[in-house]
Amino acid sequence: MWRRSCSRTIRRCGRGDATRCARSRASGEGDVETLNDILEESARKFGNKDALMIRPGFRTRAWSYRDLNDVTPRVARYLSDSGMKKGDRVLIWGVNRPEYVIAFLAALRIGAILVPLEASYAAEFAQKIAQRTRATGAIVSSQTLARAKMLDLPLYEMERLPDLARECAPLEKAPLTGDDLAEVVFTSGTTGDPKGAMLTHRNILSNAVAATQIFPIGPKQRLLSFLPLSHMFEQLAGFFTVLISGASVIYPTSRQPAVVRRTFKERKVSMVLITPAVVKSLMLAIERSAEAQGKKELFEKLRRVARRLPMGLRRVVFFSVHRQFGGRFRYIVSGGAALDPALGESWRELGVDVLQGYGTTECAPALTFNRVDLNRLGSVGTPIPGVEVKVAADGEVIARGPNVFKGYWENEEATRAVLDKDGWYHTGDLGEFDKDGFLWLRGRKKDMIVLADGTNVYPEDIENALAADPRVEALATPLRPTVATIVGLQRPGEDIQVHGVFLVKDPEQVASIVRDTNVKLTGSQQIRGWTIWPEDEFPTTPTQKVKKRFVVERLLTMGRVEQARAVAGDQAAPRTLSEVERVIAQVANLPPAAVHPGATLSADLGLDSLGRVDLLGAIEEELGAYIDDAALEPNATVAELEAMVAAARDIKRDTGIYGWPLSPLVRSFGLLLQQTLIYPLVHIFYKVKVTGQEKLVGLHGPVMFAPNHCLHWDNGIILMAIPLAWRWKLAVAAAADDVFGNKLNGFASSILANAFPLAREGAIRRSLELLGARLDRQFSVLIYPEGKLTVGGPMQPFKSGTGLIAVEGATPVVPMKLKIGKVSVLDHGDRKWEAARSNGWRGDVEVVFGDPLYFPAGTPSNEATAKIQAAVAAL
Repeated sequence: MWRRSCSRTIRRCGRGDATRCARSRASGEGDVETLNDILEESARKFGNKDALMIRPGFRTRAWSYRDLNDVTPRVARYLSDSGMKKGDRVLIWGVNRPEYVIAFLAALRIGAILVPLEASYAAEFAQKIAQRTRATGAIVSSQTLARAKMLDLPLYEMERLPDLARECAPLEKAPLTGDDLAEVVFTSGTTGDPKGAMLTHRNILSNAVAATQIFPIGPKQRLLSFLPLSHMFEQLAGFFTVLISGASVIYPTSRQPAVVRRTFKERKVSMVLITPAVVKSLMLAIERSAEAQGKKELFEKLRRVARRLPMGLRRVVFFSVHRQFGGRFRYIVSGGAALDPALGESWRELGVDVLQGYGTTECAPALTFNRVDLNRLGSVGTPIPGVEVKVAADGEVIARGPNVFKGYWENEEATRAVLDKDGWYHTGDLGEFDKDGFLWLRGRKKDMIVLADGTNVYPEDIENALAADPRVEALATPLRPTVATIVGLQRPGEDIQVHGVFLVKDPEQVASIVRDTNVKLTGSQQIRGWTIWPEDEFPTTPTQKVKKRFVVERLLTMGRVEQARAVAGDQAAPRTLSEVERVIAQVANLPPAAVHPGATLSADLGLDSLGRVDLLGAIEEELGAYIDDAALEPNATVAELEAMVAAARDIKRDTGIYGWPLSPLVRSFGLLLQQTLIYPLVHIFYKVKVTGQEKLVGLHGPVMFAPNHCLHWDNGIILMAIPLAWRWKLAVAAAADDVFGNKLNGFASSILANAFPLAREGAIRRSLELLGARLDRQFSVLIYPEGKLTVGGPMQPFKSGTGLIAVEGATPVVPMKLKIGKVSVLDHGDRKWEAARSNGWRGDVEVVFGDPLYFPAGTPSNEATAKIQAAVAAL
């Protein structure tokens, strides 16, 4: 209802009266007044369609719109019962993931005011914000938990909240209006005096609804979440408009290029929100790949051909490129800085539209946007519905509308400096409109360099010239897109100068780059001095803008002597970790100094078997090198692992899922054989009693059935005890070295029981991938946690991987126990006939189902294993 009424209203409004219409909706004439009203209608319209997806381990986890509408009110109840209440300021400090969205919506439902923090922020800065806002709690992720403990506040771990709230009753929405605060978003960097923009429900909602009218998003779109959710650009386009429109969001587990490319391909991503610097880096990666394959000339010829073709045919011409991205890549939405028109045209040649918008946090955040059918590359588009944008006499862009913030948190002076009495927000950006109403940005008012003669110099113009140098292009990466920046540097007693700052470490190369660039610049734009930045990266904002004020302050404090050393490149610096060492430090949670070539993975770095599996998974994700965990010795050194990674980079591996037994045809045949062959045989040789089946009532799959393993024929007995409705989507884990060691046995087991190979020792990562593929397809799994058969008992210790599967797979565990009253003739081995004469040939057993076990995210796998074993033993 809300979408229909809002859409109708906006279409009726012309540009001049859209503000009035937005205000009337927010005052109660429509069905939606706050952000809390979105979820119920979205669940009604989009139901079981996937809304949020992530693959944190071997399994993809997905939340549908109906799931979100079910779990969010329960999490709100849990948070409310834990002490969170309406009006509380609550930090939300974590990485992008579905639980971030769930926790965010749950806190809003209570009426709390969220204070988003970028995940990389230091604890000291978070503490400053917590004190300034008088925060009463913090929602954190596992990556920020350790730092958050310094805040001395109640902490809520977002990954655990859905599990902790499972049994909670839903909480009703707090009574709120559009004028109630939803967020306080701090906009300035961590070194200065941060300012918190106060955004109301109306600010954000009006912007999100307007954006859905011009943004190419709907139920068919799959969007990759790349920018931090602490940033309003990502919140608007990758959160609220997604929920309104019925699209899906995929959260990559890393921003490493290999992970991003794999996520694109596996999840068939159609849209991504990124900064212009990352747009450029992705294009450079495509061009480098073509050059590495010796196809650069062909690539350029195809570009020239594609320019004359419609967008659909361009994608056909560059099919090989699109295949690397999953085949559905259509849109890049760019923001945060001006986009080079030539770069946008390069993407259009490949059949991908690059759409740039513009906004500020204080405007919740969108002000202008380029539409698919009205796209002028290089501009930032036309004003969005409901927002007035104009250029003041001094060239500053100013804006007014229902999305403009209330002011800065407890800072009236800063508010008066940007918000005038007529409601116009002064952005601090310089720009101009062309005759068709497209806005072109000229840079930041505060970054503009005013030379001694009064000439205005725009750093972006010089930076664009630098970025066009092939030597600078070659050093840019998605994780470090900016390697050269321009600032105005004024030392005491001297005039201000145009100054270049470089991440390039070779002073001769920098000097050459500056000389060549100056040839292309006007006299006032000449780079008069330069410095090699003493660190590996520039300080940047979450959208990867260089914090120029910090750079200038650092240059002034460095002094000429230190700058000379930086230019000469002779500053002492700590040893730079290799790519493999960096991943090891991250997985093992160790300081960089602890990771060195001679360190052993187990004894020195503390990585057990599961830790090594995590490490190799991270290496494959981030570095693109697959190493079988069976080939990695526990006490292999870092140097030995480096060599294995180098050798494995170009090796193709089997990524299939052994999927043929999953087909409905094979499963139907298998179930027919179970009912007509296995079932009668079981009942000939065993009297079977089944108890506890009612524990499965109301349980939703997939689940993990975990029985003991004590008879030769126990698999048939257990399968017959599991109801047919569950067996239709049930896969059985069978020993890779035993059952699948014989091809005929493996084939027969796959048909009869939908079996798949599971390694009991050694290379378990491949087994986890096969298992995860089944859970992703909503198949429950039957696993024998003991890992081996012990006829008649006693029960053996469970393998540690049992808990890992339960926790990382986010899978309820159904404990089962096979109780033996008497074994049958089949289980007496070589003495079966002698036993049959003395004890009879038919056995007597009971299959008992226990209560399902749930393990919140973050539960230690050994703890989960112990609980599963105890539950089975207690039946």
